[in-house]
Amino acid sequence: MDRSTINDALERGRAERLHYGPVHYIRFLDERPGLPRGTAVLGETMMIPGYPSIGRIQVLATGLGRHYAGGFWAEEKIDGFNVRILRHGDGVYAFSRGGYICPFSTDRAPELMDTRIFDEHPELIVCAEIAGPDNPYLEGSPPQIREDVQLFVFDLMQKGREGFLPQERKLDLIDRYGLPATRCFGRFRPGDVDRLRSLIMELDAEGAEGLVFKGAPDERRTKYVTGRSNITDIALCSEQLLDLPPEYFSNRLLRLAIFARENGQRDDPELERALGRAFLGGLHQAMDSSMAQGRVSHAFRCRFRTEHNALRFMDHLKRTGGSRVRMAEGSPRREGNHWILEFERILERMTGTLSNTLAGGFQYD
Repeated sequence: MDRSTINDALERGRAERLHYGPVHYIRFLDERPGLPRGTAVLGETMMIPGYPSIGRIQVLATGLGRHYAGGFWAEEKIDGFNVRILRHGDGVYAFSRGGYICPFSTDRAPELMDTRIFDEHPELIVCAEIAGPDNPYLEGSPPQIREDVQLFVFDLMQKGREGFLPQERKLDLIDRYGLPATRCFGRFRPGDVDRLRSLIMELDAEGAEGLVFKGAPDERRTKYVTGRSNITDIALCSEQLLDLPPEYFSNRLLRLAIFARENGQRDDPELERALGRAFLGGLHQAMDSSMAQGRVSHAFRCRFRTEHNALRFMDHLKRTGGSRVRMAEGSPRREGNHWILEFERILERMTGTLSNTLAGGFQYD
């Protein structure tokens, strides 16, 4: 990246200087033409491209033909958080979707993947999803991961270049270095709607999140989620009903209705009962929490290889979360080969509303 672009962004307040230990980098604060959100610069000019947003197809029958002229790959979409992992100097670092070096992901990356790929290919950036119940960012987790976290590689980039390595090259490197990866279901064409519908219903039954479609390099990538992934999201977040924007829930309700209509589940009584349980279950949990401890919150637990990175992450939470984050007493604590950090994020609006309502307060509608 040319120095004038970097200096202009810094002068205009559209980028900021940060450091992670000895590593100094620049993070772009927003999306710009040719620079996806999360783009960063290492050293003076080495660009770490942000991972671009992926548009959502909501109707297979019409969406595929509209966005793809020829064949495309279908891969599993994992319910986790997006990281870009690379080697810089003597260390391996993981950038978050927003362009920060993440203490948690950086700490765990060498444990979750074989970093020797960077010995022979130091130019590579490994794009992956980290998922599992012991993560510090998300309430949800893929059903097959019972504890801790796992890493799933889905793309490879190169430092200083936009775009991705070709799919065949990516799959070859994943196989050669034994990298954990998302499931790839092969190539399809826009007319393969019935095959893809059968696949998506299998994923729906498994509790998987959905599919990502990847066409030619100049074609847009798209995603398509299962119906039940919307119900899962609502179940996980209904206790945050007042703390999340209304669109979080209305968008998922609309997706579920479209999915049910397209896939023969309209008026399915079990689907409707599951949706009702998703909303009411979380609200009951919120009321139980309010009555038991005087607040509504979500608890997180995560593991670190080093105490140093656990403390770094605690500092990050305190800076970004303020009074909304409460650390467990004695954190981090040693447990086997890891340092365990436990904390809770307090849901301020649900806490205030339920505290007043359950104490007999009134409100004006």
